[in-house]
Amino acid sequence: MKTTFQICAAAMVFACAFGGGIVNSSAETTVVYPSAPAPVTCAAPQSAVVLDFSISPRVSESRNCCTRRLGYTEKEVKTEKDSRGWWFGHQDIYINSNVGRIAADLISDQLRDAGIYKITSRGNLKYYYADKKDILRDKLKMTDDQLKKAILLLDPVQVGKELGVDKVVVGHICDSELRKAVAPGSFASVASFNVAVFDVKSGQMVFDKCYSKFGNHETQYFLYEKVAKQVSADLVAAGVTR
Repeated sequence: MKTTFQICAAAMVFACAFGGGIVNSSAETTVVYPSAPAPVTCAAPQSAVVLDFSISPRVSESRNCCTRRLGYTEKEVKTEKDSRGWWFGHQDIYINSNVGRIAADLISDQLRDAGIYKITSRGNLKYYYADKKDILRDKLKMTDDQLKKAILLLDPVQVGKELGVDKVVVGHICDSELRKAVAPGSFASVASFNVAVFDVKSGQMVFDKCYSKFGNHETQYFLYEKVAKQVSADLVAAGVTR
């Protein structure tokens, strides 16, 4: 039969071996065992949707044949080839009317792949846009061209509420084109645009930044793909991802 001393000694060895402690009092000796560590939890990323970017009318350049002076006019963005400059400064300009959707696609993919937000798929957004177009067409008798413009004017916070997300990412493209010079193999992409993020719960804009990029020997797609990574990093640095 073990004595009280042997029992206490065994308890001390057990406590020391497993990180516990001994509390002494005049009445008895009590073994104190360490409590289990609190579970570590990581906050899940917020949900978000990236809406199609709107596009500003572009500036078209033309030269008066008599005065040789340049004139500038605004025109709707269409997929087309244009020209700018004169003689050795001449450039062929290539415009893509789908650049607003392309930019949104690439930024949406980057935010999803980097785990910045839990992104609503672009396919689901397409169905949402289709439903909105049907409503506007029935109520206001809009044409297809009018519907395309009206969709881009929807309130982003209201869109976010209807889609059930925490954040809405929107953008506006001011300038976006591929420029090809006279010299063989000489081309570059140019883009300037704004990206903003709205918090659906508060209805406030929590992020707003302008980007102006030039990519020598880069296509429009590759340029926006690079900028998407910068947008992702900027959102993290601004602390609007949680």
